[in-house]
Amino acid sequence: MEEFKPYSDPKDVEMESLIYTRLRGMGTHLHVKVNGGEVTLTGTAEDYEDKRRIDTAVRSVGGVRHVINQIRVVALEEHFDNYR
Repeated sequence: MEEFKPYSDPKDVEMESLIYTRLRGMGTHLHVKVNGGEVTLTGTAEDYEDKRRIDTAVRSVGGVRHVINQIRVVALEEHFDNYR
């Protein structure tokens, strides 16, 4: 069972901020959670190439030890259908 940590490590918060900066303009509704150098990505991307680019960008950030990429690929039509 994962240990509950009520406060984020400042290094994790800094890494999360850097990752968000690197991902600006990539994907839609991306969410990043960092815990001890392990990065969990959730949200959506328009295609598998975007998902791969996002993963590569995150892995290039110093201190990232492992990436759990849970990003869903959603076609643009499906994305817009959700807002009708």
